[in-house]
Amino acid sequence: MGQRPLPPRASSRCQRQQERPLPQGSRRPGGLGASGAGLLPLLVPLWLCAAGGCSAQLYNLSLAVDEGLPADTLVGDIRAGLPPGDGQPGGFFLSEGSGESAVLADFHVQPDTGIIRTARRLDRERRARYSFVAATLRGEMVQVEIAVTDVNDHPPRFPRDSLRLNVSELSPPGTAFRLPGARDPDAGSFGTQGYTLLAEGQEEAPPLFQLRYGPPPEPLDLVLLRRLDRERADSHRLVIEAWDGGSPRLSGRLQVEIRVLDENDNAPAFSRSEYRARVREDAAPGTAVCRLQATDPDLGANGQVRYLINRRQSDPAAYFAVEEQTGLLRVNRPLDREARALHRVIVQARDGGAEPEVSSALVSIAVLDVNDNSPAIRVLYLTEGGGARLSEAARPGDYVARVSVSDPDEAGDELGLTLQGGDGTFALRPGGAAGLYFLCVEGPLDRESRDLYELRLAATDAGSPPLSAHETLLLRIADINDQPPAFPQPRYRAAVSEAASPGTMVLRLSASDADEPGSPNAQVRYALEAAPGPAGEPSAFELFHIDPLSGVISTRRGLDREREAALELRVVARDLGEPPLSASCLVSVRVEDANDNEPVFEQQVYNASLAEHAGPGHCLLQVKATDADAGQFGRIEYFLYDGFHNYEKSKAFQIDLHTGHICVCQDIDREGDPATYDLLVKATDGGGLSAQAFVRIEIEDINDNQPIFDPASYVTSISSHTHPGTEIINVVATDRDSGIYGVVTYELVPGEFSSLFTVDTSSGIIYLISALSHLDYTMMFLTVSARDGGGLTSVVNASVTVNILQTTLAPAIFERSRYTFSVPEDVPEGSPVGTVKAREPLNTFEVISYTISSGDPYGRFSIDPQFGIILTKKQLDHETQSLIVLTVQSQLGSSPVYSSTQVNISVIDVNDNPPVFLTESDKITISYSTVPGTALYIAHAEDKDSGLNSVIKYTIANRQSNAFTIDPSLGVVYLTRTLFTDKQHEYALHITAEDHGTPPLSSLLMLTVIVEEQKMGTTLTFENLVYQVEVSETSSLDAKILQVQAHTQVPQHTASQMVYSLEPSTDSAAFGIDPVTGWIYLRKYLNYEFTQMYNFRAFVSSPEDSSGQNASTSVIVNVLDENDNSPMFMRDLYFFEIEESPVPQGVVGTITAVDRDSGRNGQLSYFLLSDGKFFKINSNTGEIINWVALDHEQQSHHQLIVLVTDHGDPRHNATTTAYILVADLNDNQPYFPQIPSGKEVTLKVLEGQPEGTLVTTVFAKDLDFGNNGVVLYSILSASGKQRLGTPSLPILTNSH
Repeated sequence: MGQRPLPPRASSRCQRQQERPLPQGSRRPGGLGASGAGLLPLLVPLWLCAAGGCSAQLYNLSLAVDEGLPADTLVGDIRAGLPPGDGQPGGFFLSEGSGESAVLADFHVQPDTGIIRTARRLDRERRARYSFVAATLRGEMVQVEIAVTDVNDHPPRFPRDSLRLNVSELSPPGTAFRLPGARDPDAGSFGTQGYTLLAEGQEEAPPLFQLRYGPPPEPLDLVLLRRLDRERADSHRLVIEAWDGGSPRLSGRLQVEIRVLDENDNAPAFSRSEYRARVREDAAPGTAVCRLQATDPDLGANGQVRYLINRRQSDPAAYFAVEEQTGLLRVNRPLDREARALHRVIVQARDGGAEPEVSSALVSIAVLDVNDNSPAIRVLYLTEGGGARLSEAARPGDYVARVSVSDPDEAGDELGLTLQGGDGTFALRPGGAAGLYFLCVEGPLDRESRDLYELRLAATDAGSPPLSAHETLLLRIADINDQPPAFPQPRYRAAVSEAASPGTMVLRLSASDADEPGSPNAQVRYALEAAPGPAGEPSAFELFHIDPLSGVISTRRGLDREREAALELRVVARDLGEPPLSASCLVSVRVEDANDNEPVFEQQVYNASLAEHAGPGHCLLQVKATDADAGQFGRIEYFLYDGFHNYEKSKAFQIDLHTGHICVCQDIDREGDPATYDLLVKATDGGGLSAQAFVRIEIEDINDNQPIFDPASYVTSISSHTHPGTEIINVVATDRDSGIYGVVTYELVPGEFSSLFTVDTSSGIIYLISALSHLDYTMMFLTVSARDGGGLTSVVNASVTVNILQTTLAPAIFERSRYTFSVPEDVPEGSPVGTVKAREPLNTFEVISYTISSGDPYGRFSIDPQFGIILTKKQLDHETQSLIVLTVQSQLGSSPVYSSTQVNISVIDVNDNPPVFLTESDKITISYSTVPGTALYIAHAEDKDSGLNSVIKYTIANRQSNAFTIDPSLGVVYLTRTLFTDKQHEYALHITAEDHGTPPLSSLLMLTVIVEEQKMGTTLTFENLVYQVEVSETSSLDAKILQVQAHTQVPQHTASQMVYSLEPSTDSAAFGIDPVTGWIYLRKYLNYEFTQMYNFRAFVSSPEDSSGQNASTSVIVNVLDENDNSPMFMRDLYFFEIEESPVPQGVVGTITAVDRDSGRNGQLSYFLLSDGKFFKINSNTGEIINWVALDHEQQSHHQLIVLVTDHGDPRHNATTTAYILVADLNDNQPYFPQIPSGKEVTLKVLEGQPEGTLVTTVFAKDLDFGNNGVVLYSILSASGKQRLGTPSLPILTNSH
């Protein structure tokens, strides 16, 4: 405790010190502590003294007085500072003036006596010293120093009363925290001398803090003595007292609150060091195992605990997972007790500190066993090759395979094995030991009726519920030679030309063997058997040869139809089995005549007409050609080409290959397509000889176009004072049809304003027929429809907007609402076309201006704005645009009112286009034997002009010979006489095409006709009349497949002088032929699934033979199928529905697949890849069969994966998915899950409860689906039933 301060005391201390006199004019350093103004009173006596010749002396007087004494306290006497014995000084002059002097403010100095007293209480802390100079009249000066003595009147004081420090709980002992020191204005021992640490409340022992300080101004520190622990105490309150040296001493206090900051100094702590749990091995992922609990006393993130599994030390396979926030341990992936029965998982708890603390707990999890392992089936084949292949000669009782079953589960001791499939052909027999069986043959086998058996082994254990396993055995039956070869028919017929050379193929026979393909049992060899012919005649065996491998019968030597027109052969087919089996057939060969006549058309030129838009398939003309040959050489085929001089297939027409009917194959529009079609018809006989004829088809117009307005919208302005009968505007519609079908008539569509106007039916001019001045409308709308001569009306009618000008400013009205001008297309630019004129209203002096507002997008015209003269601005072209419709507006000065008129300009065709031939010259070749009247050539020219300018007349300009003439209209050149008498071999015809224009224009075609003498050329013949070859569909492009060869009877005519070619046909498009060697090669890929056989002709000709003779042979290409197509299901997915039932339902549905390959490549088998427990599939038909009862409540959907495979080599397969929905039946009763079966529930309710009080709620479940599972509730009582609702039943009290 401090001491009370002593009361103030007055003290006066005087000290006199005599100084040596100052030299005249000098000043003692630090002497007079006053300003220059304050020295003025002293200067007078000093001056007087100087005048008297005295020297000034300075004396010092030190006085002291305690602070705080009351006013008028005696301080001292100035005279005490003078030397004793000098007598009275006679008064003093002070250096302090009367202004703001601190001395005079705090002290009273009597100038007469020199007595100094306090003027008020002094405060040393405000001012500790005073100084002034007093001078006597004798010139003596006293330097007075007054010191204010300190007393202990101020306690120590801190800058603030309280302070808060934040200190980390991890701060080490010895840590110092700087505190603000206390301040005491007193000096010396009365100032702050020390500090004391006081505890507020109950303080722990030993103490946590101490103070460290030194003498002022040393700092004050609070020193931590031992570690803090926030979890025990999160704050501390201290009191620091500062005291001085007074007596009694004074003191001041500082309240210090220390907040302990939390640090992550605590690790999470589990409630247990080890947890034990059990879980079933069939627990689904996500099943809860146990919950771990760890706590951390730290705050915030330092105390937030997250859980994780230490994968490095436990559970690396992640069978379990722990929820990070809750610590709930769950199953993460399926468990297997057989693989591992006990799992030890280390779970870590980690807090959220910057440097997290971690603790661990061990979780021991025992996996409980369930019957989750299906039996295992192992099959060991006991067949000869050790595989799934059994000879069809196997007898009943023969062993096929050894079958063993096992189950790793505890309940797997008792296993059952059943066999399904095989239709009783196979059976299982016990093997003596447990789980051992033998698969044996039970019935006869026949590979040809069935070469594959799908057997299904099913093993079932005794678990609850029982599990089963299935194994599918695909058992193939191996072949033995028990099937002889077989021909498709007992007799064959063939024909061969008598001109056929030795080696010509006549027929290809094929016998099949039902034994296994590719084996010796199915490989067939062919041979001929024939009896000798009549005496002197060769036998059939001598005339023909058969290839033992391919079965191709060919000629061995030349034939003579006149000697033998028919021959009989017997062909024997034998397989290579042991022993070999054989079969035979008869072949009748007919010898045919050779081809020596060309086809002849009944007409050289055909003309026909066709109405446009005739339906595809409509036939308009039949051309007819005959051939004197018989058989296939007399059989004619027709081909149709576009144009007279090319061989491009016609797009608009087609011709029947056999009858010659020309029919339409696409829609023809006379307005959009050509109006005339020129066609070339070619007739070819079976030997490759041909002739041609010309066809011209004129397209007739029908009414297939509706009138079209262009433009479809019209706008004009008229005055409200316009007189009835005035032309308003002209609408124009056109129809692309010709004749009466193109004639357009107009009519107004009835409407609000139609009674005020009328339209000229033929011209489309709209007239005003009623006055408008009495109407208030500013705008009127009209609709005009157009109708052609056939009754078709416009789809889009013309809309006419008439603006009624209600103003005194009447517009300049055109004299006519429509102007019609015509101008030749060849007029020069700037030529006048016509003049439009508008009349200005009365009493106006405004100038009328004209502009073209629309109808001229290409800027072909201009108009004089002042006079309304329309001029051409660009060159016109009738062929580009023959009619131009302009809209011209007139404007009166700058008035916004205008009027418009329509100007129709017809561009008159000028004969500026000559007829044009497709070529300037051409050449044809004929023979001297060509009969008169034959059409040799069609000259065709086109003229772009119209009317008579486009009508063409054909003439032969040079009349050097009268052997030729030309049709002036069609341009067909005919032979008019025979040429045998002429020695000329070449004729030059100048054919002129001239139009009917003025002046006429023409073009010239130079046609050269070459006449060849009929010579007996060399006879060309192929070595074989018919060539046959088999080609795989996988053959590459450019692969050589067959060589055809021809020869001539002229020895010097070598093969290099022959040219081979193929007839242009659909079948020959896939092949090409070397023109020199005759090798036929592939130009396109073959596809057996699209085309199995190609039949076309090959030709040979000699360029040196001017007769144009050629020879032909038939080429037959048989495409061999390869397994290049995978099976395809008819649908991507299959969906079936079947009702649940306690018994199997049999066939659910059929899955169908197709394979475009043939034979074994296209033979399909079906297999199930999944869900064999409830369903199986018929391997031949694809029928899905339900063979185990289905329960909707156990499984409502089944997903089957079906595999289909072909029997090719290599095999191709495909898979699909079938979804089977098990429809629900109402086969489950509702039950109350909270009430045990057969038990009753007793409810208690207090009496006196009001009606409607809830007693309890019960709910029932029904395992059925949909409406079958909806539960309705009722209470059975003596009063009957009361039906309530779902899904729960609240039981309430009632008033009964």
